[in-house]
Amino acid sequence: MPDAGTASGPKAETEAETEPQTDTETEAETETKAVVADEEPPPVADGPVFEASDRRSSITVDSTGITFRLDGETAEFDWSEIGAVETTTPRFGRRLAVSVYTTSRRRYDVHIEASSWNLPKRWATELDAVLDSYFEDTQTAID
Repeated sequence: MPDAGTASGPKAETEAETEPQTDTETEAETETKAVVADEEPPPVADGPVFEASDRRSSITVDSTGITFRLDGETAEFDWSEIGAVETTTPRFGRRLAVSVYTTSRRRYDVHIEASSWNLPKRWATELDAVLDSYFEDTQTAID
């Protein structure tokens, strides 16, 4: 018959060894979260915002500018470097194409696939309204 002290001895040692590792992991996770929080400031929402996305790509338009994302890559454009924005919705299709033309005469595109046929037209209308508000603000600030 095993001794009760012997059975609880190794088990107690295992529990004692596990507890400090858990504390160490918690401290490391806290440090990681703090570093991530320092690197990514919260977005500023001073005006209208437009967001659309599919499984691979997304577009965000807000007071800071326009952000494209495709397969984990990000392209950010400030309002000061954007010369024009063009949207295209095919007559028979479920895709919204957005092109940003910079003041340095470069063009960047993103294509968002919609889940329904009427969604790209609705996205284009919403995007135009948001873009109008930011481009009008820019024009009044310049004049």
